[in-house]
Amino acid sequence: MHQRGILGALLLILSVGCAGSDRRGTAEVEAKQAVTAAAAVAEVRRGYFGRDWWACARAGEALGARHPDSAPLRAWTIACAARAGEDALPRAEAMLSERPGEPWGLFARAAALIDDPTRGPDEGIPAARVVAGALVHPDATWLLGRALVVHGTREEAAAFLAALPGRAGAPELLGLEIALLTTSSEDVEASLLALAEQVRALDPSFVDGWFLPAKWLLARRRTAEAEVSFARALELSPYSPAIHARKWDAISMGQARGPEAKKAAIDADVAALLRARGDAPAALHAAAYAYDDLSPETARRYRVQVLARFPDSREAEWARIEAIRGFDRAWMAAKGERDRRAAEQALRDALAAFIARPRHVVPALLAEAHMLRYFVVRADAGARPEELLVAAQGFAAHERQNLHLFGEVAAVLAERTPYHAEAEAIAREGLRLAELRFARTPPSEAAKDRERHLRGVLLGGLGAVLHAQGRLAEAREALQQSRALHRGREPEPFIRLAALAETEGQPAEAERLLIAGLNVEYNRDKVVAALKALYVRRRGSERGFAGYLARIERSQREERRAAVLATRIAEPRTLAAFALPRLGGGEVRSETLAGRIMVINLWFTSCSPCVKELPALQKLADAYAAAPDVVITTVNTDPSTDRLAAWLADRGLRFEVLLGERWAIESKVRSFPTTLFVDPQGRVVFVQESISERLVEEFTWRIEAMRAATVGRTRSGG
Repeated sequence: MHQRGILGALLLILSVGCAGSDRRGTAEVEAKQAVTAAAAVAEVRRGYFGRDWWACARAGEALGARHPDSAPLRAWTIACAARAGEDALPRAEAMLSERPGEPWGLFARAAALIDDPTRGPDEGIPAARVVAGALVHPDATWLLGRALVVHGTREEAAAFLAALPGRAGAPELLGLEIALLTTSSEDVEASLLALAEQVRALDPSFVDGWFLPAKWLLARRRTAEAEVSFARALELSPYSPAIHARKWDAISMGQARGPEAKKAAIDADVAALLRARGDAPAALHAAAYAYDDLSPETARRYRVQVLARFPDSREAEWARIEAIRGFDRAWMAAKGERDRRAAEQALRDALAAFIARPRHVVPALLAEAHMLRYFVVRADAGARPEELLVAAQGFAAHERQNLHLFGEVAAVLAERTPYHAEAEAIAREGLRLAELRFARTPPSEAAKDRERHLRGVLLGGLGAVLHAQGRLAEAREALQQSRALHRGREPEPFIRLAALAETEGQPAEAERLLIAGLNVEYNRDKVVAALKALYVRRRGSERGFAGYLARIERSQREERRAAVLATRIAEPRTLAAFALPRLGGGEVRSETLAGRIMVINLWFTSCSPCVKELPALQKLADAYAAAPDVVITTVNTDPSTDRLAAWLADRGLRFEVLLGERWAIESKVRSFPTTLFVDPQGRVVFVQESISERLVEEFTWRIEAMRAATVGRTRSGG
């Protein structure tokens, strides 16, 4: 394709030269120069589409010195720099200031904006549309397609690509279609792999024809297939840190090698990359992450190199945030009061230094730092109101992902400081940002459910702020809406409505609300604590509370049991078949469990709700250990399970563990923990998503209900 572009430029200039024989010599010189410039552009484009962005930016700068008048060369060099994480926008603006209205200058600016983490979401697509209107060139069409894939809705991007008449002959456009398919939660395997084959047939050297399918396979834990495809991509682009990093993920997550063999394979590949790209911060950054589990000391050494050699780079910012995460882990793990205070101060100092830096390259990391600082200050019961205000406002000014926390931040600020107006501003900002997110989200049942939940959380925070301000009627309206949107699943609406009722002099209503809140699915202990505090305020002591709570729970038990069993799926689906390795050796196949009731818990070690319920799951497994008709098992979905046996032993957990990350993905499990209840016919009849705080009791109800249904079918001859 590049050769056809160069040939076209040559033929165009030669045709102009034929107008007069006296210009033939000049035309030949111009043709030679044009071919050379076009070859330079082609070289930089190859680096870009080979995902070797740091190298193509350096090559573009060197070639640009030889071809200073080549606007396409300069534009593609800026595009490479933007993908490499450099501050490319000022360079694009400078190009436009030198050549106002230059179409390739507009291309450079749009390319830089698309990859700008702050301005890209709002300005990337409009800038690319300007390019498409000003530059009649396939690259302009591709750039708009990429802007839509990166920042638009899936529907908008898909419609644009489908309408392009020449896309079937353009690997770059087909690559965008593959990229779009990799983000789908639907079953797109056949379409994606067929499209990849089409790209490879069209241009065997097009890297994304191998890299993007490999990335999709890796996300589904098909590590062996992914590694082969990544290796093919590296044959085409041998020194791309982005491709090497994914290959190392495939090696690390795979089951074919043991720990030592994994490390040896990664050692060799890292050494080869750094021999060629040791001056690229992206290569050192990728190597550091590859060694986080294999050799933390090696990872630290690479990060130290990044900080020393490239202190203002995007990769240095990641190195700093990794150090902060280490301080955070040390703070959370500290046991004694003295050690905890020292760890907290080290974390505070690191956060203050990071936030105070004059320039931040990755806005999401600055947001993470502000969020961590808020958590540290919130945990300090003696924090000054001004300190909490600064932390809360810093969080609100930078956070754009964890919008659900805006409600909590606002409520805490209102309840612990006199800064009520500032707290209200944070709560309303969270609602505004949520509405913007909802407007960009394609409608679906799952999206609507997330929208309801987020709006409920934010309205709850606003209600708490309005209560603190004494605006009780407005507070009640917000809190009632919050409760309706939560659908009685979480404790905060009940607790906040009870607090409002008590403020209004209605302690009996407050008690009624908290008793109703005892049936929430999550964090029930918060309701118990609030009910206990109310009990003490009304009776003067906690004497008799245990019996009081037991009586309430007995009266609610049958109602709760009915509610649990009412979640039975009306049209049960068949459990996806599996053949999964068992931790410790052997394999378990779903067909060998047919005819028995199965309880399958899906979890991973860094999921705190998963870990919290594992001791109760062990109790359930012990209770049914001798039951021939019931199987209690778990499916661990950690990417690497080399240390899992030791992790379980440290916690005294003995239940069966199957290794099934890929199976979980293919089964479309989206939240963790998730527990599947499967009847003897192999049908999933109950699903418990998220933690169950009364696991043994409520899981037993489901198991016994399935047992009773099985007996009923046997007696009736079903």
